Amino acid sequence: MFLYCGIACRRKFFWCYRPLSTYVTKTRYLFELKEDDDACKKAQQTGAFYLFHGLAPLLQTSAHQYLAPRHSLLELERLLGKFGQDAQRIEDSVLIGCSEQQEAWFAVDLGLDSSFSISASSHKPEMETELKGSFIELRKALFQLNARDASMLSTAQALLRWHDAHQFCSRSGQPTKKNVAGSKRVCPSNNIIYYPQMAPVVITLVSDGTRCLLARQSSFPKGMYSALAGFCDIDPGELERIRDSCLVQS
Repeated sequence: MFLYCGIACRRKFFWCYRPLSTYVTKTRYLFELKEDDDACKKAQQTGAFYLFHGLAPLLQTSAHQYLAPRHSLLELERLLGKFGQDAQRIEDSVLIGCSEQQEAWFAVDLGLDSSFSISASSHKPEMETELKGSFIELRKALFQLNARDASMLSTAQALLRWHDAHQFCSRSGQPTKKNVAGSKRVCPSNNIIYYPQMAPVVITLVSDGTRCLLARQSSFPKGMYSALAGFCDIDPGELERIRDSCLVQS
């Protein structure tokens, strides 16, 4: 009896530990790719790419839901070549995650202004036909995506938007350069490092017990409502005080 209980406990511990072990392994791998440009370039060779155009992801329709197709590096290079874009546009891609088998996932926008492309926006309809999908505004498609794709595309869009808006150093005015993974930008003239910003928000569900209050914006798709949400107005010194407080407590 004791032996049986011991075996059962070990099995339960194994299955509880396994997801944590996988998470730690993936996190370490992603950290390596963010810190090592050569390793990240190597990961692109066997990785997969989500495609965007003007911050709208490429989606395909399947059984009343959207699917986010991924493309290999070779497929992406062929697509860029077919529409007259320089393969160097791949340098604009950002790392957004990986699989349990350590297949790295990247995202690249084919429509944002880039030194590698002059006529990217003019080829959007042809690209959609070639890729058998459509570039759809993420907010309109979010609730018709599975959880993994919704998370990956949201991360990708946020990173691509940040890079598009932070191409110059706020101190020197010189162009900044992203690392291969897109986890930071560096000003070559003064070595200042810029990291993607996080904006604190609050989401509140107002309820009277059986009903809840929802709201919508004029830009929302038909039938879409949301809980009350908004950005926090934090004193510039508040985050520093929170950090110092945490350091004292630790």
